[in-house]
Amino acid sequence: MEENKKWVACWSVAPAKGGIHIGPLHLNNGLLYSTARTVLRPTLKGEKIRLTFSNRYSKKPLTISGCSVATVTNLKKHETDTPVTVTFNGNEEITISAGQDITSDEIDFSTECLKEIAVNIFVKGAVMRTKGLYGSDTWLSFGNQTKNKKFTPMWHLILKTNIAVLQTNPFLTRVDTLADGDAYAIVIAGDSTFANETPFILAQRLKKMGRDNVAVIQQAIAGNRIGENGKGIIANLYGEAFLGRFDKDIAKCPGVKKVIFKEGINDIIHPHSLTVGGTPITAEEVIDRTKKAIKKCREQGWEIYLARKTPFKGFGKLLPGIRDFTWTREIQDIVDALDKWIAETDEHD
Repeated sequence: MEENKKWVACWSVAPAKGGIHIGPLHLNNGLLYSTARTVLRPTLKGEKIRLTFSNRYSKKPLTISGCSVATVTNLKKHETDTPVTVTFNGNEEITISAGQDITSDEIDFSTECLKEIAVNIFVKGAVMRTKGLYGSDTWLSFGNQTKNKKFTPMWHLILKTNIAVLQTNPFLTRVDTLADGDAYAIVIAGDSTFANETPFILAQRLKKMGRDNVAVIQQAIAGNRIGENGKGIIANLYGEAFLGRFDKDIAKCPGVKKVIFKEGINDIIHPHSLTVGGTPITAEEVIDRTKKAIKKCREQGWEIYLARKTPFKGFGKLLPGIRDFTWTREIQDIVDALDKWIAETDEHD
């Protein structure tokens, strides 16, 4: 590594299990002799990159038969500069075992804060069992287009609902950049209130302030809980509990110094939801889970800042005339107790 340089995560997403799972029935998207082009915005300037891919939720090996990265020159026309080949242990093809993650070789490719880059992967056959859902846009096309500057999209991997926009990204979970020695990353960890443009808005504000040595990365999942995995029909999309996924995802991000954390409300309200469920929780229990999240960050030597809770009365409209969740005074009291503790405790920064 170059003197006075270090690796810092400049983009990330918490992987979720793909598809719809109803009992033994699993409905998943497949890739057949296809190229996926994922466009994302790094949040830090650097002179080299490395990419991490995950096959965590598959029961079969995943073979990536080609991979490249390029700077986007015209987003609407799907045009880039000449793609740079990404290798893995010197090879252009890599097979990732079921349940495993892998990081590429370091690649001579520079990043600029919030300047779009395209990551292209070519697979001959795969099921998208491991995917990210926020912070990027992915298009699919036939054949191997990893060497092409002009991409011909056939499908846009995006799902829009009345409660969320899910930007499906197959397998790619993190981009690291080789940055100046004083650079560091802030992790945005939380639920649906952070699983959006929050990291990029903060990165843009920091950039305007001249803080060009700070990356902001996404580790939020809509519906996520601190202490319980997702439940219900789309439980897989809610992800593993924060305490369970911390060591797999967040702790592995290089260069992290600070965490902004906003979870706990789903631990409280989801057990009272028609489509989710779980074990009802007390204020003392959700505060205890939050303390465990703080401890995990402290063990990494990081600062952690807890965000106050968002008002939620009126949340939970499933269909016209049908509510998935009904507000009660008792549930509000638990949320208020958690919020009061966050405001008054000195256990976070």
